[in-house]
Amino acid sequence: MPGYVKPVFFIFLVIIAAGVIGGFMAADRGRRVALWCLLCALLPPFLLLLYFAKPVREVEGVFRKCSNCGELIKWRALACKYCKTEQTGIKTLL
Repeated sequence: MPGYVKPVFFIFLVIIAAGVIGGFMAADRGRRVALWCLLCALLPPFLLLLYFAKPVREVEGVFRKCSNCGELIKWRALACKYCKTEQTGIKTLL
């Protein structure tokens, strides 16, 4: 039958989409992209774990270290949410 999509193709589409989304999220948090792509493709609930995980290192344009306490904060944050220190020398994304 033309126009009929087999359910197997839908399953592969979900697996590929979960892997790609997991890879982008891992890259934004400074984690291993290939490992998280594989984990999220095989077990999509790992996407939730990755979504709520703290970043492990500075990522240009996404996360940076606080100048006072060293915790990772959002790139454009005006003050650290942990120690409430005002951030100086905020880098622009231009």
